[in-house]
Amino acid sequence: MKFRSLAGLLVLACCALTSCKTIEPTNSTLKDLQEWATPEPRDSVSPANEQERAKAAMVSWVEQYLKNEYRVIGQRFVLTEPGFTAGASIGSKAHQYVTQKLGGTMQADNWYDDDNYKMFLWRFGDNSPRYVVFVLTRGFLPDTRERRLVGYLELAPAEKN
Repeated sequence: MKFRSLAGLLVLACCALTSCKTIEPTNSTLKDLQEWATPEPRDSVSPANEQERAKAAMVSWVEQYLKNEYRVIGQRFVLTEPGFTAGASIGSKAHQYVTQKLGGTMQADNWYDDDNYKMFLWRFGDNSPRYVVFVLTRGFLPDTRERRLVGYLELAPAEKN
């Protein structure tokens, strides 16, 4: 009985520390997709307070590019290793994972893109579909030693007025 009390106390003490993560707040589909396409340690998950403007701009671009028919409901971001230029490679890995492991269907035959971003969009299910996006900055982020931002986003249809 003393061992259980001691173990419980240790768990509570660990949870009180900011470095201890006992619950993963991130959508597991996005986490699994990210770990498949852009694994650490070469690429690193970006904490919420890092590159906030770049992340907000990416989310805004996705929603506007898709004519505000969808809204982002889940997100996970990664900064690529310095000097990264193999966007097609990680896009291909993401596509392979979503289609082969998750059963998603790509919504276009190629990249959706403009001067700033490239993205793939997949759909899951028929009755109540879910959507997942892989989006990549075309250029390096300022002041990041030539790193790109990769977003893994989950979408839901926007509410119609």
